[in-house]
Amino acid sequence: MTHALMLPALAADGDRVPFHADSVLAAIERHSEAWAVVQVARPGTDSERVDVEMQAALTALLGTACATRAGAFCLIQHLRWWLAEEAPNAGAYGDAWAVARAREADLSKFLGVERIERRPLVLPSGCMLAPVAELRPAPARTDSVLATAGEALSALIIVAGGACLTGFASLL
Repeated sequence: MTHALMLPALAADGDRVPFHADSVLAAIERHSEAWAVVQVARPGTDSERVDVEMQAALTALLGTACATRAGAFCLIQHLRWWLAEEAPNAGAYGDAWAVARAREADLSKFLGVERIERRPLVLPSGCMLAPVAELRPAPARTDSVLATAGEALSALIIVAGGACLTGFASLL
């Protein structure tokens, strides 16, 4: 089912339902809290119980209709975050994973918010840098500083060597 049919409260002149009345926001909050609890749960019966609660929260989230455009945008943002965080565990979610991806894609298409795919940058040494928009602050490490300095020195040597060879070639 397309989300255009699931948003009956939207009108051409704007949202008619107050932002705080959108039930998808409560579903997002419930899923976020359940996911956080799963992350800190101890192995054993506790982890099984919280996993069941998180699955129930996910099912409720995926089945909750958006009543406002703001709620739809919040759901897109939450689903993109969750899909990125849980990508290594995608197989454990089964059909819910596919439903979440489809819902995010459907809402994005409906609202005209297409996902921007950024490819990583590859340095001449073969090291890959993540896209700047997705970098997280990390503690400063000397090995990364030395690697960056080595990359800069290599580039300088290549440029200077090329200039010298060009100069010698023009003298002949």
